[in-house]
Amino acid sequence: MDSILEAATRLFDHGAATTNGIAKLAGVSIGSLYEYFPNKDAILGRLFEAHIEEAVDALGGALQASPPEETPLRVGVRRMVEQLLKLHEGQPGLQRVFLERLTGLPVVRDRVAEAERKLRGVLQAWLALHPEVAVPDVELAARIVIEGSNALVHGYVAADEGVSAAVFTDEVARLWTGYLQGAGGFEAR
Repeated sequence: MDSILEAATRLFDHGAATTNGIAKLAGVSIGSLYEYFPNKDAILGRLFEAHIEEAVDALGGALQASPPEETPLRVGVRRMVEQLLKLHEGQPGLQRVFLERLTGLPVVRDRVAEAERKLRGVLQAWLALHPEVAVPDVELAARIVIEGSNALVHGYVAADEGVSAAVFTDEVARLWTGYLQGAGGFEAR
């Protein structure tokens, strides 16, 4: 089954995935492919699920490797954004297929929301312990940062406008660091 998923990843990333093509590249018969997956969408769904799990693990790991008491806020936030970008940047074609074909499906939206809740919980715990964080509602801030970062990274990967990954990451980290430190100084009504 791993060979099928690897072949599908390559073909979806290049925008030319068919079940026959996946089976051929994986070195299995089409019948063998259908023993594991009833159709191409089921394969794509499995790839998406793996992507979600990888994102939760990577972002959680980035924050755990950055103890809030010892890590400047900008550094910890930058590491989180780097991990998110790394997950998407390596396979931009596959990420576009996820966005175009899957994000409108209710079951996918529910799974993304579940993953984002996990990520928000990890980030919220990290932010609550960080001495530089000055936002009044850490729970809401974690939601804004996770959902906002996800949207920004998807937009960056989908439309190459010539901005380097390092510059993009620095700017997103600067955005969230300023927000989390309470920059702007206005009070919500």
